[in-house]
Amino acid sequence: MAPKPKQKVTIHIDPNKWSEQIKEIEKSHLEEDQSAGGEGDYDLEWLDNEEEEEEETVLKLYEPSEPSVNIGRIDLSFPETTQEFANTAECYLPSYYTHSSKERLILLYAENFRRQFCFLFPKRRPLVLAPYNECNIQKFVCTTIRPTAFAYVPLIADEVGIARFVSDFIVYEPLKDIIETPTTLISPATLLRRRRGTSFEMATLLCSMLIGARFPAMVVSGVAKHRTIMNDTTALPYPFPIEDFEIEEEVESKNVKCVKYKLRPIPDIHSHLEEIMLENDKIKAEEDKAREAEARKRVQELHELIPIDRFHYRRSHAWVVIVQNAPWTRKPIIMVENEFGDTVEAQPKPIFIEPASGYIFEQSSDYILIDSVWDNKNYYVNKQDYKRVREIRWDFNNMDDWEHLLLGEPRELVKLNVKSDENVTDVPILVDKHLDIDQSWVMRLHIGEADFEQRYPDLQKTVRYHKVVHENFSPYSQRDGKIEQILIYGTSDYRKPVMRYEYYKNRSDKLEKIKYDHDTSIILEVFGKGRNDNLHYMEHKLDVDEDKRLYFYSESRLDSLKYLEVRSNCLLLTYGKRIDRCIAHEFDFKPHVQVLKKITEKFSRNHDIPHYQDISQRTYIFNQRKVVLKFHYAPGALTASTREFIKPMKPNYGEELKFDPSLTKFYKANPEDPDAPPLDLYLLLLEQLKQEEKLIKLFEKVWDDMNATLDLRLSEVMNPKLKFSIFDPLRNGAARAIHIKQYEDEEAYRLKVESNPPDFLAPYLVAYDNEITPKESYVAFTSCLLDLRTRFVTLLNCLQRQYEELTAEAKALQRFLSKFQDQFSNYDYERLVNEGNSLELNKRMIQQRLTLTHEEAQKKYEEVRASLFKDPRLKLTPEVLSRIQLKGF
Repeated sequence: MAPKPKQKVTIHIDPNKWSEQIKEIEKSHLEEDQSAGGEGDYDLEWLDNEEEEEEETVLKLYEPSEPSVNIGRIDLSFPETTQEFANTAECYLPSYYTHSSKERLILLYAENFRRQFCFLFPKRRPLVLAPYNECNIQKFVCTTIRPTAFAYVPLIADEVGIARFVSDFIVYEPLKDIIETPTTLISPATLLRRRRGTSFEMATLLCSMLIGARFPAMVVSGVAKHRTIMNDTTALPYPFPIEDFEIEEEVESKNVKCVKYKLRPIPDIHSHLEEIMLENDKIKAEEDKAREAEARKRVQELHELIPIDRFHYRRSHAWVVIVQNAPWTRKPIIMVENEFGDTVEAQPKPIFIEPASGYIFEQSSDYILIDSVWDNKNYYVNKQDYKRVREIRWDFNNMDDWEHLLLGEPRELVKLNVKSDENVTDVPILVDKHLDIDQSWVMRLHIGEADFEQRYPDLQKTVRYHKVVHENFSPYSQRDGKIEQILIYGTSDYRKPVMRYEYYKNRSDKLEKIKYDHDTSIILEVFGKGRNDNLHYMEHKLDVDEDKRLYFYSESRLDSLKYLEVRSNCLLLTYGKRIDRCIAHEFDFKPHVQVLKKITEKFSRNHDIPHYQDISQRTYIFNQRKVVLKFHYAPGALTASTREFIKPMKPNYGEELKFDPSLTKFYKANPEDPDAPPLDLYLLLLEQLKQEEKLIKLFEKVWDDMNATLDLRLSEVMNPKLKFSIFDPLRNGAARAIHIKQYEDEEAYRLKVESNPPDFLAPYLVAYDNEITPKESYVAFTSCLLDLRTRFVTLLNCLQRQYEELTAEAKALQRFLSKFQDQFSNYDYERLVNEGNSLELNKRMIQQRLTLTHEEAQKKYEEVRASLFKDPRLKLTPEVLSRIQLKGF
C-alpha cells in the first residue's frame, strides 16, 4: 500500500488568545517569589572554607533591579517595524524587521521556557533568549547565528586563524551594564559592517564562522572576571609561540666506520673547569627560573581563588566553546581505551575561545559561571551545581545536567532502541516530530578582499601582555613593509626592552625578519631567496666598524660562498661544495689599509690522488715571502707532510723564473713516501705563484662586493621599496593602468611614424650647420642616392649569388643521380629526388625575389630622387641641377 502524501500544516497564531491567563499566572508566580524568602539556588561549596567567613558579608549574588520574571520578557504581540526599516539606507532584509510564522512559534516556546525557568529558579540569572536586534525586533539567539564558510584559507583551516581574525577585525566594547544581561544583540552581518561590538555579538560572529568551518562551536553565556570583561591582558602571558630564529649552522655528517681494532684516543690534557662551571651555572639558572615560575603560578592560583569585589559573581559575559568529540561534529572523532581495554569514543571535552582577545585554552580560571549555551540547532541551560567551569560535564544527552529549550534535538543526538524486526529507516521519521530551529534571519556574511587584508580598524593594533607588547600592522600600511612587531621587556612597567622581533612582507629586498638584542646590540636580519647577492642572514651591530657576519644561499651562487665574516684585520670566507674542493679562505691584512699580510686557503680531501700530493692547507706569508703547503693526513697518521717554499726574486722581462732547491723545505710524515723530482717542485712552485695572483684579485673582488652589499643594505634601510604581485586583486589595477598607458604611448608613436614619410636626407645633413651651401646640397644629394643604389646592388648581388649556388648544386645532384641511379635503394633514391625537388623550389623562390627586388629598387630610387628634388632644405639652384646627371637605375 502506497504511503499517503504528507499534508502541509498551516499554523495560525493569535497572540492575544491567552493574554488573560498569562497575566494571572505571572501574578501568582510573582506572589510566590516574594513569599519564598531569600534562599537562592547557588551551591558555593567549592569555595575555600577559610574564605567563607571573611567573604560572607561581602559576597552578593545576583540581585536584579526588577523581578526576574520581567527581565528578558518576550513580547508575544510580535510588533514589527516594516514602515520604519523597509526603505532605509542599510538595506535590511525583510527578515530583520518582520517575524515569520515559525519564528513566532519559536518565540512562544522560548517565552514559555523562560517563565518556567523563572518559576523554578527565581534567584538565578535571567536567560539570554530573544534580545532586540538592530531593527528593535526580538529575535531568538539561535536564529541569530548564521553559519558561513569563507574562501580565505585562514578562516577555514583552524580555529586559531578564525579567533585571531575576529579579535583583530572587531573592536571590543564592554556591555553598558556589565551586571545585567544584554537587551540588544545585533546580527553578525551588521557587526562586520560596524566593526564594534560586545562580547555577545563577537561570540555570535565567531560561532557563525566556526560552524561554517565545520567546528562544533557554541556560544556560552555566563559570568567572568573583571579583567576578562575589560579585555585586560597585561597580566596574561603571551599566548602565541615566538619563533626565536637563529642562524642555521649546517653540520656535515661523517660516516664513521665501525673498526674492531682501533687506537686509544689521545688523552685530553686541557682543563675543562671553566666549561663545567658555566654548565653548572646554566643548570642552576634554569632551576631558579623554574622555581620562580612555579611560585608565580601558585600566587596566581591563590589570587584567582579570592573574590575581588562584591560584583565578582555578577558580571555578564559571553564566549565560545568548541565541544570536542561532540556527537554532531564533522571533525575526526577522538578514540580512547576504557578500563576494560576497549576502544570507545572519548567524552566531550571543551575548548574555550575568548572572542575579544583570541585566546584559546582548555581550562581557564577567568570564567566563573556558565548559565546557558546555544548554537544554531538548540538552546541548553546548565542545570549542574555551580562548580568550577573546568569541572562541568559537556554531555548534552544527560538531561540531569542540561535542559533543552526545544523538545527535540538534532538527529546526531538521538539514540534509538530499535528492535531487530523494525525498519531502522522509518523510525526517525516517526520519532522526529518536534519543533526545530528556523533558518537564520541574518543575511549571508561577507568579508571583502580589502577588509580581510586590512583586518585592523586603524590599520594597526597594539596589545599589551605580561612583559610583552605585540603590534600588528596591515600589509602595505607601513612604509617599510612591517606587518608584526614583538617587543619583550624585562620588567612589568614596559621600560626596559630586552628583545625585539620584527616581521616584514612584500619587500623588494626580500627582507623577512629582524631580531634585535638590546643587551648586546646585535642585529640579525633574515632574507628570503631571490636577491641578486643571494644573502640569507646578516648579523651586525649598530656601530659600522664592528664585526659583521654574512650568510648566503651557497647553492645559488657561482662561487658557492656560504659564510663571510668581516673583522677589523681579517676576512673569513667559507664555501659549500666546489669543484676545486676549496672550503675556506682567510685573508689577514693591516687595519684601515687593506694591505695583505697572510692568505690561508683550505681544501677538502681528494681521494683520486695520494695524500702526500693532496694539499689540505695553503698559506702565503707576504712579509717573509713564504709559501707553506700542508698535505692531508694519511689514514691512521698522527702528523701530515708539509712543504715550504721561499719565493725567488722576480725575473726580468722575458726571462724565466730561476728555481733554487735550497729554498725549499720538506717534512715527510711517512718516510716511505716517494720524493718529488726537481721538475715537479718547480712546476708546483709556479702553480702556487699563479694561485697567489688569483687570490690577491679574489680579495679585491670580495672586498668590493662586500662594500657594495653593505652600501646596498644601507640604501634599502633608508629607502625601502615594496612590491606586489600581478595577481593581487587590490593593487594590480594600478599596474594595469601603467601597462595600458605604455601600450597607448607606443601605439601613438607607431601611428605617428607611419603617418609621416621617412626622412632619407636627415642623416646626411647632420654634419652641416643650419645654413647649407649649394655645394653641400649637391654632395648630400649625390651621397643619399649613391648609398641607396649601393644598398640595392648589394642585395641583388647576394640574391644572384644564392641563385647560382643553388643552380650548381642542382646540376651536380642531377649528374650524380644519372650516373649512379642503379646503385641506390628505393629509399635513398626517393630521398635524393626529394632533395632535388627542394633545390628547384628554392631556385624559383630566389628568382622571384630577384625580380621583385629589382622592380622595387627602380621604383624606390625614382621616389627618393623626386622627393630630394622637392626638399626645401637642399638649395638646388639651376646651376647645381645642370651639373647633376640624371641617370636611370
